[in-house]
Amino acid sequence: TVLRLLGEREELRVIDDQIGTPTSALTLARFIWCVGVGTTLTGILHWSDAGVASWYDFACAIQEEAWDQGLLTRKIPIRPIPTEAYPLPAKRPAQSLLDKSASIERVGFLPIHWREALGEVVRRLAGERSDPKAPRKPLGESGG
Repeated sequence: TVLRLLGEREELRVIDDQIGTPTSALTLARFIWCVGVGTTLTGILHWSDAGVASWYDFACAIQEEAWDQGLLTRKIPIRPIPTEAYPLPAKRPAQSLLDKSASIERVGFLPIHWREALGEVVRRLAGERSDPKAPRKPLGESGG
């Protein structure tokens, strides 16, 4: 969603007072694979990538990575806003960090930093866009 909005809007306003750990579906899938291979674990396992970020931090990082990979034709201002400036039907917690220490100990799989995971995802998106079988223009260009 953020990547699409970066290509469509002139400016983004993103909440900066809610923190968590952005987690790639790729790294989550790798963790689940490790859980499922040769283990008989029971109970609840918490997982996320490493590090901490606000939604604002995450949006800025997405723009930076997408720009570096040629997925955007321009950068736009990203403005931090408080939660109160973006009313939602359900109240959101100010911090939603998971304690994954028991999962790391039990599974033996170490998390990578969310910035590293984001870079991998954006590089994959850029690779898909460079596939000659599915030509697409960078986000922000008409027809893209």
